[in-house]
Amino acid sequence: MRAEQPYDIVALTEGQKPGRFAAGLLFWCFLIMLMDGYDQTAVSFAAPAIIKDWQVSRAAFGPVFGAGLFGTLIGSFIFGYLGDRLGRKKALIIGSAFFGALTLASAWVSSLNALMLLRFLAGIGMGGVIPNSVALVAEYAPKRLRATWVTLMFSGFSIGAGSGGIVSSALIHRYGWPVMFVVGGIGSLAVAALLIFVLPESAKLLVVQQRATETVRRLVARLRPDMSFPADATFYASETQEKRKFVLTQLFGDGLRAITPLLWVVFIVNSMALYFLQNWLPILMEGVGVPAQRAGIVTAMFSVGGVIGGLALCRFVDKHGVLAIIALPAIGCPVAAMLGHGSSEGWLMWLIFLTGFCVVGMQYGLYAVAGMIYPTAFRSAGVGTAISIGKIGSVAGPLVGGLLLSMHLPVVQLFYAAAALFLVAAVISTVLAVLYQMRFGPSHDSAEQTVHSPTHLHGSHGVRK
Repeated sequence: MRAEQPYDIVALTEGQKPGRFAAGLLFWCFLIMLMDGYDQTAVSFAAPAIIKDWQVSRAAFGPVFGAGLFGTLIGSFIFGYLGDRLGRKKALIIGSAFFGALTLASAWVSSLNALMLLRFLAGIGMGGVIPNSVALVAEYAPKRLRATWVTLMFSGFSIGAGSGGIVSSALIHRYGWPVMFVVGGIGSLAVAALLIFVLPESAKLLVVQQRATETVRRLVARLRPDMSFPADATFYASETQEKRKFVLTQLFGDGLRAITPLLWVVFIVNSMALYFLQNWLPILMEGVGVPAQRAGIVTAMFSVGGVIGGLALCRFVDKHGVLAIIALPAIGCPVAAMLGHGSSEGWLMWLIFLTGFCVVGMQYGLYAVAGMIYPTAFRSAGVGTAISIGKIGSVAGPLVGGLLLSMHLPVVQLFYAAAALFLVAAVISTVLAVLYQMRFGPSHDSAEQTVHSPTHLHGSHGVRK
């Protein structure tokens, strides 16, 4: 069999029946996110024990939390760019190994300044793996399943973040706080080593970059085992007409002039609420009377709710795009406000679950929407830039929390502050959804050009056997 024209990689992707290849891709990206989530929150669960061990104030941990998240801001931008240049796979391996080694090193620190430095450096790698994981999964997913796949992959982050609570409750009282960093560091380094052998590169990116044709043939054969391809098969991407170097102005072209900055603002506000709660909840739960050994378990419900919220939202994002993300912050506003009033441990767990459902579910939806908005040629850079901008909120959330704690405000007022962020996110996401629908229409799910259907893999021509 010999092809008269090159195969359209976009149509091949759209026509796939998800099977072993898709399951493997999602599993390995899920595992990357699992370790990323664990390592990002390890310091939060270790913090109560470190505070007692080092005799430091709770507010002093604000800069430590902020430093790690400031690192993710830088990392998501740098590695987003590297992912578009070097490939998603290389960027993911480098990022995972980098933050794994630095997380492991955190087990031996003896001062807040040293811990803050290592968390900043580790954050660069942690922030780097997120945009490349989103881009890699989005580029292999059919459009009808793109948000679902991204959400399934990113659920690993929340599961990893929540597992820190289980590890801390089970091990810190026996081995001390360094065990949190040993578990995360060794696990991340092991995952990085495995990725070298098992993680596929993005076939779509290779086609767009016009390189590694033989690798593309092997990847496409795995992606579409239902088809036979000639040995000299070539490929093109119908969504892009030319290879261009990424420039920031591309994020504002083709109807994105207002959509991109609004997406950034929603990322900032939701990230501020998310990381305010994710970093301070273990400490605040002790402040409302939850015993130290139980605080990790109670706080883990935040991540459990986040996983379920993200999974519940993903199919709505696939069908309705930005419209699907409006409801969660509106629901989360009164729920977060109720957290500070204290109650039974069971009621607190339920409220924390609902809060995580809304704020983490919203974050999942934002990642999925960002992956849908930008085309392959600069998807990783587009998602990475949005995540980087959002890290402004990620850094500000813990710092503001530390500032409020230093003012000795009642716990209830801290949760009112979080509720106010939910309200702002609801308003801005509504405006974003309206503009998105006006520009692209109710059926639009990507800024990419319309591609050929899977039954027309060679444009208007078939394959001659």
